[in-house]
Amino acid sequence: MFYKSIRFKITIAYMAILALTLSAFSTILYHQVSKSLYDNMDTLLRSRAEGIVSAIGTYWVTERLGTMRYDLGEQVMAGNVQLNFATVAQRWVEAKSKDPRLLNLIVQIFDATGETVASSKNTQGITSVSEQTLYTALQGKSTFDTLTSSYPTKKIQQFRAFITPAIQNDRVEYIVQVGTPIDSITEALNSLKLTLFILFPITVLITGIMGAFLAKMTLHPVDSMIHTIHDITVENMKMKLAIPNTKDEIQKLAETFNDMLVRLDYAFTSQRHLFEDLSHELKTPLTILKGEFEVVLKKLRSPEEYETILKSSLEEIDRMTRLVENLLMLASFESKRIMPERKALDLCLLIESVMSNIKKVAERKNIRMGFDVKEYVEVVGDEKELRQLFLNMLDNAVKYTTDGGRINIKVEKDSRSATIIIKDTGVGIPEGEIDHIFDRFYRVNSARKSHGFGLGLSIVKAIVDAHKGSIAVKSSPGEGTAFIITLPLH
Repeated sequence: MFYKSIRFKITIAYMAILALTLSAFSTILYHQVSKSLYDNMDTLLRSRAEGIVSAIGTYWVTERLGTMRYDLGEQVMAGNVQLNFATVAQRWVEAKSKDPRLLNLIVQIFDATGETVASSKNTQGITSVSEQTLYTALQGKSTFDTLTSSYPTKKIQQFRAFITPAIQNDRVEYIVQVGTPIDSITEALNSLKLTLFILFPITVLITGIMGAFLAKMTLHPVDSMIHTIHDITVENMKMKLAIPNTKDEIQKLAETFNDMLVRLDYAFTSQRHLFEDLSHELKTPLTILKGEFEVVLKKLRSPEEYETILKSSLEEIDRMTRLVENLLMLASFESKRIMPERKALDLCLLIESVMSNIKKVAERKNIRMGFDVKEYVEVVGDEKELRQLFLNMLDNAVKYTTDGGRINIKVEKDSRSATIIIKDTGVGIPEGEIDHIFDRFYRVNSARKSHGFGLGLSIVKAIVDAHKGSIAVKSSPGEGTAFIITLPLH
């Protein structure tokens, strides 16, 4: 189903992230524009109101100077100023209302009791100052206020107003109120909201379509990989995915999958060879057992003959038992069910112990064994497994070294690891077979006639890997073989 595909999920996630981003951006933009518009309006109202207060102050100074010429008293002077100010202020406000800079502004001047002294012609239904605003102004403080038109028959209209006191002789004589409708700001903000509301879904939809197209193009190599994977079966594990030259994660995915196919092919091939070799190795002892039992059952035999046949049967049974035990050990190592019991070990002492066990077998072929070590070497590992490792190595060396030959064991170490070199003067290994000697049931052609299952080196490799070490081989036919084993130090 398309809605369950990665392409659909990526597109939806992309659209959701874009929608959240645009929502945050739109909200911030709206609030910033709104704040900017109201701040500009407040600055305009404040500057106009302060200009009017300054003009009132100038009028008071002028009238005072005129009155002083006639040597009138202070009370007479104040009365004349108060009497003439209402008429002068009204004419002054009406004249200022014609100024283009003051269009759409309502200018009102009130006395200390809240009575109107002068006002512009079109008050838009704003005829008084509120009690709270009047109280604040009488305290000598300026304030902003939001007013509502008092026309009952018209559409309700709101105004933004700035109210400031005109102070003379340390007391509030008049209150100046300058207001303007906020319709223009409301319309601008509504227009912005409508624009954002229309552009928001359109932008998200168009971006979603483009995102789906890009996701399809990006994931096209994955579709091709899926078709190829459907065609891969056990019979054609050699098939490989076409690796896109995209230099991204999809290319890495294809390369990783191809590597996995190689490992699976190797695993299936190894398993098939395992069954083939196992059936071949078991077939011989089972055939011998069957033949001997058939011979026994044909007629009565002497006790000596029965004993001989039973001994031969026991040898074949022991052979099969060792085969099964070795296979179980390998399977346990490969499945990580057996973990080495790590402890500090004297490597040289361990090797000397194994050499003493194998020495009698070497003496039968007149093989000399040498051990070269210059300093104490301590490693961390499982004593039983490491003993099995060196036992298999030395047993192989004795087995494939001709009579009168020599086996040398050398131990070296550096700051991090110990290196054990086991070199013999045996038949050697052809170059083309060195890569396979650690495979299960693999035996070099020249050694096929020897007894064994071809599991010894496989077990050695598994033990070395379990101890985080490494093993390498150098060999030439007729010149002997050298195994180099590296194990981490304590």
